[in-house]
Amino acid sequence: MADRALKLFLDGRVFDHPDFMEGSGSWRLAAVVFQLRTLGWPIDTIEVPAPSLEHPGRAIALYKLPAKYAAQALATMKGAPL
Repeated sequence: MADRALKLFLDGRVFDHPDFMEGSGSWRLAAVVFQLRTLGWPIDTIEVPAPSLEHPGRAIALYKLPAKYAAQALATMKGAPL
């Protein structure tokens, strides 16, 4: 699953749990993000309010890889100088 998430990040996507589940069939996005961070990927978490009647203070997480790191990774993979 980490490879699927990393591809989304390198494509510049910002996504949440439902987006990841739809594309991968996995509900373990937070675990995948933790794994990628352990490997050194500087993935950002953006907390977005998502209140419901039962949980008015609810927030969800969006995850993204800052563009400069995605560009560096893509350039390295293509063998281009940074």
